Amino acid sequence: MENYFQNNISAIVTINPLVADKINNALENLAIEVVQSKTEKPIPIIKKEHTITVHSRFDPEKEADRLIEEFDCTHYDCIIVSGFGFGYHIEKILQKIKHDATLLVLERFAWMIKTAMCNRNLQSIFHDKRLILLINPSDDDIAVTMKGRSSYKTLFITHRGSFQIDPEGYTNLQRIAKAYLSAKEVNIATLAKFEKLWISNIAKNIKTIIAHPPASAFFNKFTTIPAIIVNAGPTLTESIPFIKENCNNALIIAVDTAYKVLQYYNIQPHFCITVDPQLVNARYFEGAHENKTILIADPMVHPSTFLFFSGRKTMTGVAFEMMQWIETIIGDYGKLRYGGSVSTNAYDFAKRLGANPIVMVGQDLAFTRGLAHVKGAYLDEHVYLRTNRFYTVEMFNRFQLTALPKILVKGIKSKQVHTNQKMMIFISWFSRLHDSALINATYDGAYIDAVVHKNADDISLSGSNGNIQDIIDTVYTEMMPSSTIISHRSLKMIEQLNQMLSQTTVMDTMLQQALRYSDDLINNIKMKNTKAITSLINKLNDIDKSISNLTITKNIVGLTIQHVIHTVMEGYEIDETIKDEQEAIALRSKYLYTGLRDGLQFSKNIIENMIMLLSQ
Repeated sequence: MENYFQNNISAIVTINPLVADKINNALENLAIEVVQSKTEKPIPIIKKEHTITVHSRFDPEKEADRLIEEFDCTHYDCIIVSGFGFGYHIEKILQKIKHDATLLVLERFAWMIKTAMCNRNLQSIFHDKRLILLINPSDDDIAVTMKGRSSYKTLFITHRGSFQIDPEGYTNLQRIAKAYLSAKEVNIATLAKFEKLWISNIAKNIKTIIAHPPASAFFNKFTTIPAIIVNAGPTLTESIPFIKENCNNALIIAVDTAYKVLQYYNIQPHFCITVDPQLVNARYFEGAHENKTILIADPMVHPSTFLFFSGRKTMTGVAFEMMQWIETIIGDYGKLRYGGSVSTNAYDFAKRLGANPIVMVGQDLAFTRGLAHVKGAYLDEHVYLRTNRFYTVEMFNRFQLTALPKILVKGIKSKQVHTNQKMMIFISWFSRLHDSALINATYDGAYIDAVVHKNADDISLSGSNGNIQDIIDTVYTEMMPSSTIISHRSLKMIEQLNQMLSQTTVMDTMLQQALRYSDDLINNIKMKNTKAITSLINKLNDIDKSISNLTITKNIVGLTIQHVIHTVMEGYEIDETIKDEQEAIALRSKYLYTGLRDGLQFSKNIIENMIMLLSQ
């Protein structure tokens, strides 16, 4: 048995020393017992509340055959298995899958692997380059492993015996992997849809950006003062008395969707967060009356936001190349963490203010009572405008409920609530924070693991000394840029934009040449002309180096083709009919240059428009 282990661990240590360390350091589990099957194969039995037989007591190999027969593994590029057990099914899968496929095994317990290694010769499994073994991996571990594989045709297999040991744990690992694959596809689709809108909105907002204070001016100014984050979930109305009671005791930070609901109840939030670039989000402020609320706006929001919101405004920074260039001229505006929802930005803003505790309300993250948002939110009003006797509000809400597959999760007050994969991403985001200062006081909705939940009636907030508004007013006034500063910023930007404009002509000439070389390369690959292929690759490498030297212009152009870059980097095929690997690579290269030239023309227009706006 000792020889088994030493030989097995030696096979792993050269491939993945971190996994080998986890196995070496695994403590013995006294609940596991190894017995012989009827066919004299070792199998583990777990003695918990009830006995779990991880593999068949009769014939674990035949059982593994039956499991694999349920699937046609040969049609998949990536197979993700939940549970290693003693590896009988892993052996069978490796016999069936393609020579270039990936087999990712997600195992919850290092002691299970260690016990298997002590009782079986598994060297052939561990030496197989198609196998990737992860033991109780984090979200990041799975993301790193799946990078470049999100375009693969993927099959999920659950090993039933392993699953019985920890159903929740294995379900969660599988959910993380599925969420990663789903998120990658969504990211590329989002980039394709929004990347030009983002850069266009920043360009149109440039005068607003340079003429208003940075959101970072408020960072760390409210240490130990409580904050209430007001989201627009269906149960927000139940939290209105709690918010009113604490308007002077805590910072009130509203998300844009909830802003007009609070105005209806005569509540003036201290801050309102808005981040979405679409026009529909700008309309959250349409018809809102001016008050002391300060808008904390992402620079990529729709320009109409600043027409509809007539009150005081500040801007955040953003991890986006164009805004980072702007910040080299105007200074750091303060970036917020993104988790896909404005509520994640609101939480991070509260943390950066120094607020403690941070109480969330209206954070249902579920279709509580069959609704998507609190009644009275702009989206709710918008539904009424779009509905008629042939398309009712009830039908719209039913569409929202069924747009994505239904997921039932534990509720705060309800036994179960209906959510979906999109909201599960936000639930997971908050559950990973492990922030002891965060309290979820939402009336009902999805229960978020690792977050403290309390009834609003049981929360007492104090610590502001009644001077919250005074601090806000003072900071805002002090940080408002003067007309001289605004003029200086404009002139400096115009100077650099003119330099970029001159670079676009040079870059366009290079890209036209690169496209001609790419076509020649594809033709020579088809004719297998090795000498010409080498020459053309060298010429393309020289062009790539020259483009890289165009610094800011190259980076801004790159912003407009991120979906192209991700499509190439993640391995999505441009033309699935092309089987020759060299030709496929050349085709992706041409696809990238075509995208760059398209982005260049768009960026040139953006630069010209910014110069015009700043010169007015």
